Amino acid sequence: MLLGTRLGYGVRALYELALSPERRSAVRDLAQLCGTTEAVLRRILLDLRAAGYLEAQKGRMGGFRLIKDPQAIKIADVARVLEREPVLALGGLRRDALRLEPDCPTYPFWQALEEKFLGELAQATLADVIALASTAERPPAPPRGQAKVKRARRTARKPRAKGRTRRSRR
Repeated sequence: MLLGTRLGYGVRALYELALSPERRSAVRDLAQLCGTTEAVLRRILLDLRAAGYLEAQKGRMGGFRLIKDPQAIKIADVARVLEREPVLALGGLRRDALRLEPDCPTYPFWQALEEKFLGELAQATLADVIALASTAERPPAPPRGQAKVKRARRTARKPRAKGRTRRSRR
């Protein structure tokens, strides 16, 4: 069972937008809450806007806002918008999928699991996500502005010889 990161980030962004439906949220703030970069989330949000879930406004007071009722947003529909490949990949539809053949003894188990998952996904709405999130116990989130965002590692520099600076080499 493979879930794409685009679906995960997209549902999280929709969740955050649904919590404050009257307010526009900046990509920067949403990216911090989702734990991803602005560039990645911006592409996801633009796809959701093109599908009619969001409206966007440019400028200082701009941002994204949810325009559909959370009860009307099916997670399966969001998956179709955001995932280029199927959400589940039984039989090798994705590059990194486990390739199972129908004659494999475990194939019926995975097939039944996939059917159940897709059935649940077709019924689940954003309102269900919000309801479950409000009752789930979670560790406290870091204060706003301090969310962990993955950063690229810097490569170590060679130590310079004593007395040498970049300018002294010229």
